[in-house]
Amino acid sequence: MVSSVNTVQNNSMKNSELNIGVIVPPNKIEKPVLYSDADASKQFKQLKTDIYTKQKHYSFEDTKKTPKLITWGGIMAALGAAGLFIFAKLKK
Repeated sequence: MVSSVNTVQNNSMKNSELNIGVIVPPNKIEKPVLYSDADASKQFKQLKTDIYTKQKHYSFEDTKKTPKLITWGGIMAALGAAGLFIFAKLKK
């Protein structure tokens, strides 16, 4: 026996007003805004100026500096390779 869709459990759902599968068209179509080349260049220069002036107020972490662990690891690896090379030459 198939139960009805309009049961008590379905009527008490909190989202009972949702229209699933119904496509609602927009009220209006947005008009594209067209800029002249001079106006676009002017706005781009203003944006670039704003970005660089605000960037001066913030301090950034120095990300170009190599971490000490990698530096010391490289030094130890170089010393180990040099030691093995010298040991091999002395052994001959």
